[in-house]
Amino acid sequence: MGLLGAAHVLVDPDLTAGYETDWTGAFTGRATAVARPGSTDEVAAVLRVCAAHGVPVVPQGGNTGLVGGSVPAGAAIGAVVLSLRRLTAIEPVDAAAGLVTAGAGATLADVQAHARAAGLDSGVDLAARDSATLGGIAATNAGGERVLRHGMTRGQVAGLEAVLADGRVVRRLTGLPKDNVGYDLPALFVGSEGTL
Repeated sequence: MGLLGAAHVLVDPDLTAGYETDWTGAFTGRATAVARPGSTDEVAAVLRVCAAHGVPVVPQGGNTGLVGGSVPAGAAIGAVVLSLRRLTAIEPVDAAAGLVTAGAGATLADVQAHARAAGLDSGVDLAARDSATLGGIAATNAGGERVLRHGMTRGQVAGLEAVLADGRVVRRLTGLPKDNVGYDLPALFVGSEGTL
């Protein structure tokens, strides 16, 4: 995994421990390594290498889940944990469309602050906002405190960019509320919990 550099491929048990246990402490396992890519291209490269060698991958955002889905537990012990925490970019708010594009590792709190500076807000909110990341929120189709008013995360995602298990990148970032060209990739990926 020289493609990320030694600083972003962790194998020392003292460094990987925080990625191997979920927030509750109830779910834990051992990872072969923790890969911390900083771009979509790096995510794709890690997934290509893992696919070529038959190594399972456990994607991980802020690791705030309560059911063990983001740690190498059970059949996934020995997997590579793919930490998306470095994907923190947040683009300027498109106030006219009410949209912002942000990386999977951006925390909900950072996106909320960014949107609020433009006079808008996020339709999703939850108690773990300071550590929960957009990738994890989307992967679990989180509801949170505003779900009755604004709906689940799926209804808040206008587009996305995703990397498939074989390293191919798919993009649907039109941001159009009515877009019937092809499959609705955001609806497919949001709530998939890393299975795609």
